[in-house]
Amino acid sequence: METDKIKRIVIWGLKKKYHTHRHIHQTFYKNAKKLGYPTLWLEDERKSQKYIQAGDLIITADPVGKMIPEKFTFEEYNLPVRADVFYCLHNIKDIFKQKLNRDNYMNLQIYEDTILNVENIEKWGPVTYFNRERKTLYQPWGTDLLPEEFKTPVYNKSCFVFWIGSVWNDALNRGNIEEIRELKEVLKKHKLRFIKLRFIPDFLNTFFVRLSKIAPAVAGKFQVKVNYLPCRMFKNISYGQLGITNIRRFKDILGESFIEGNTINEIVDNALSLSKEEYLNITKAQQEIIKSYTYKNALNNILRVFDMQIDKL
Repeated sequence: METDKIKRIVIWGLKKKYHTHRHIHQTFYKNAKKLGYPTLWLEDERKSQKYIQAGDLIITADPVGKMIPEKFTFEEYNLPVRADVFYCLHNIKDIFKQKLNRDNYMNLQIYEDTILNVENIEKWGPVTYFNRERKTLYQPWGTDLLPEEFKTPVYNKSCFVFWIGSVWNDALNRGNIEEIRELKEVLKKHKLRFIKLRFIPDFLNTFFVRLSKIAPAVAGKFQVKVNYLPCRMFKNISYGQLGITNIRRFKDILGESFIEGNTINEIVDNALSLSKEEYLNITKAQQEIIKSYTYKNALNNILRVFDMQIDKL
């Protein structure tokens, strides 16, 4: 493609159909709009192809869920194959990618420790890596707020701890049920009540996180083992809460502002033992650090892969 600029960002899929990855698409869309980029969100349908234009950067994924059947053949893909657009692909199958010009697409994946074994991988940040051979960018999703939208740190006397999201498990035991059970026990010891919420809008997510006494980002054994970095941790910090988690890789990001602990019990005890001044100061320090983990940075890294810029409105 003879261009040095991307003309528009197109989020493809999950506009009307629900899957947990829809939150990622929605956040890409909202933040691209806030950054002044021409942006469009289209459903994964054949009729959406007519809206694609030369110079578009299409960001899409291949999730599987109750409303989203898995694709097994090229014909099942509604995404257009064009030589005049760029593609940022998350978990898209090779049966589709092999139809594309390799210069026009990249793969987007999350950070996990397993990528450290990839040969010739470039380190772009503490948990951001790029492999040119695979043309794959590895990075955490981060917070849905831009740096200028971060909320003032809070220190509450509340007796509630709100958990926004899933408490789950699967046949491979990759869930967080046992860890949440441990979290509930330690909270009970401190006379704090665990309350689970799901399917609430973003503004209520922020509200309830800020209303909590603490906001732990507890992960299950599988995620702990591979050092998966949940967006909940980044979000909670940006919403004004102290970030505490059992994912050790966050220490590489947060440095001295990381709350230590070998168990969930120890992590919560250490957080609750902080004075108000310590709690707020550490939260402020964490917020400064995670300003590098917003969707602004995520989009900039994607553009860096293509060595491109994008015109603003």
